[in-house]
Amino acid sequence: MRDISRNASKLKPEEAFIYLAKALELQKKGREIISFGIGQPDFQPPKHVIELAKKALEEGYSGYGPSAGIPELREAIADFINESYGSDVSPEEVMVTVGAKTAVFMGIISLVNEGDEVLIPDPGYPLYESAVIYAGGRPVFVPLSEDEEYRLSYDSFAEKISSKTKMIVLNYPENPTGSTLTESDVRDIMEEAERRNIVVLSDEIYDRYSYDAPHYSTLKYEGWRNILYYVNGFSKTFSVTGWRIGYLITDKNLVKKLETVANNIYSCPVTFTQKAFADALKEGLEWFKPIFNKFKERRDIIYQELNKLEGVRCVKPRGAFYAFPNVTKLQEILGIKNTITLVEKMLYEAGVLALPGTAFPGKLGGGHLRFSFAISTERIKEGIRRIGEWIDRQ
Repeated sequence: MRDISRNASKLKPEEAFIYLAKALELQKKGREIISFGIGQPDFQPPKHVIELAKKALEEGYSGYGPSAGIPELREAIADFINESYGSDVSPEEVMVTVGAKTAVFMGIISLVNEGDEVLIPDPGYPLYESAVIYAGGRPVFVPLSEDEEYRLSYDSFAEKISSKTKMIVLNYPENPTGSTLTESDVRDIMEEAERRNIVVLSDEIYDRYSYDAPHYSTLKYEGWRNILYYVNGFSKTFSVTGWRIGYLITDKNLVKKLETVANNIYSCPVTFTQKAFADALKEGLEWFKPIFNKFKERRDIIYQELNKLEGVRCVKPRGAFYAFPNVTKLQEILGIKNTITLVEKMLYEAGVLALPGTAFPGKLGGGHLRFSFAISTERIKEGIRRIGEWIDRQ
């Protein structure tokens, strides 16, 4: 077998899956592991969505469809977004993709040229950096300050802009920090980006998990068509991460070009899941309210419990389902030099998995852990109790 291409070798795996594999190996050997590792909701997909998927299969939605998605779903997404955010999206500006990650990757490789700079949150989701490097661009990291609750503020963004800046990536609520943006943050960033003709790729996959204030979408910005590449999907809200169905919203002329990219990569998204969501979106999200309340309760509990641990301080997550505690002091107390060693000792000695902050590109992840609180309150408490007892034994 020949060596992999230079371009493909630039891509890096998500470290979350590497650590999850280690946890699974321990479980196979009989260890009971409490995992805060995976960013996947722990509830089953709504029954009506499962039934709609079955119905779509029975109705024959099992063949090829349009590369940009079936018209019924594109229209349903436009209506859903307009009702949610008071926007004016048309179906022609919507494109269905094989998961939100595909939408992000296609957007970056289709819009970024060699030498272009792309502003990325530090710490941030790994895909952004990988895709930019793959496209030949240069990632420019924008530091998120713990003192500002890891918000990507306008000031931190503006000082990183140069004549080579092609794109800024927003992700809010954010993975891994759980931070979000205020209305003024969004408006200021969008106005500056429009003034300088910079593309804004806004990944808002966690928009329904905004705990302390309603999510203010970039699609509320009046001039969004001039600069916005919006990404969302159904995985996190409907707990269908394995169904691989996302979407993007952008200028309709760009959608046409991206349709050709998609056609060359995957032909079309899965048709029966598209039909299921075309019908499901019409039924609204009333069913999601108790789930939201449960996740908000988990947020409160993990925030309180983490801050009780010696050497740990944690900013209160404002959205998503991640906490990002600072463990620098804990590492000093335990004489542990790096966060990866801390993670592995916690896993093998305490039976608890969290991800190292260094799994999230940039320079600021060191000395931090990412905890996903997409697990029951009982397991949250038990996991952090185990960590506390493990610290006491050191």
